[in-house]
Amino acid sequence: MSISPEKKVRAKTVQKVVILLQDQDATGRVYVRIEGGLKSREAMVEAIKRLDGGLIYADEDCTQLIDSEYIEVFRKRGSARREEEDFTFLIDREYAEDYVVSAKIIK
Repeated sequence: MSISPEKKVRAKTVQKVVILLQDQDATGRVYVRIEGGLKSREAMVEAIKRLDGGLIYADEDCTQLIDSEYIEVFRKRGSARREEEDFTFLIDREYAEDYVVSAKIIK
């Protein structure tokens, strides 16, 4: 019986990225789950790429998949147009990258 050196197996890491979208006075958040050992910058780039056609989620736990062609964003609660009825803005996923305000890796 021969002794072979143990191979180091890299654990599969999961990173979650929250992306904040804004259109006029409406904001929305989407979450992306990135698997693999990507560096922070690569994970952020991959998350923004997934806005167009990848898997994005509506909740932080990444359980509510957004499978429509549009991302819903809602008017801020303290906006000046409070007396109007609540209105939901729809952002086409194809152009969602243009509405990105920030992205952050969360734990």
